[in-house]
Amino acid sequence: MDSGFVFLVFGGFFAFVVLVAALGYRAAKKRREGFAALAAARGWSYTERDDRWCDTFQGSPFGNGHNRQAANILTGQYDGRPFVAFDYVYYTTETSTDSQGHSHTHEESHRYGVVALDVGATVPPLQVTPEGMFSRMVGRLTNRDIELESEDFNRAFTVTCPDRKFASDVLHPRMMEYLLQHRDSDFRFDRTWLLSVDNGQSPIELVEPRLKVIDGVLDNVPEFVWREVRGG
Repeated sequence: MDSGFVFLVFGGFFAFVVLVAALGYRAAKKRREGFAALAAARGWSYTERDDRWCDTFQGSPFGNGHNRQAANILTGQYDGRPFVAFDYVYYTTETSTDSQGHSHTHEESHRYGVVALDVGATVPPLQVTPEGMFSRMVGRLTNRDIELESEDFNRAFTVTCPDRKFASDVLHPRMMEYLLQHRDSDFRFDRTWLLSVDNGQSPIELVEPRLKVIDGVLDNVPEFVWREVRGG
């Protein structure tokens, strides 16, 4: 093969790699600046990186993979409640085999957008997620999907909780009506937090709408439920 052609191909590939890296750097810089600007406008705090948040929550996607990172962290008050929002990423080592039978490994990133409100009390791990046909079938087979009195709600969401009374107390008719207005939203109680995890990096402009949805969930929890979980 002509050495000039090889050099040209190699040079083109190198230039492409540099271009991709430069575009990635610019996008990350723009995202950091956007989060910082939102924090300044709302009177919140912004931290570029703090991996301690990776260990704050339980369940998927937390605890998976390696090189877990929390970046673009916003903290402050939303509707009088302490909150946190951040980008979360972890990596896995993936192996693939080409047509010649050669194995190759590469690092795969898994990115999420996290928003969470401090509940102020430790509550059972109730989880509500938009329901697909597969998750509905699995939930019924394993008896993990809690069925409520609204069939529309049962079709729209999967509900899991070790305390069925707590789930039915929280998911009363008004709460179910509220959640049916936000069918793409999911949330779960994680000890003293109510959080929502979105696949991929959420656009900055969706941070506040996502906080508003889970804030509305807390607003709709009956007062007697708060008294019970607080032991009063």
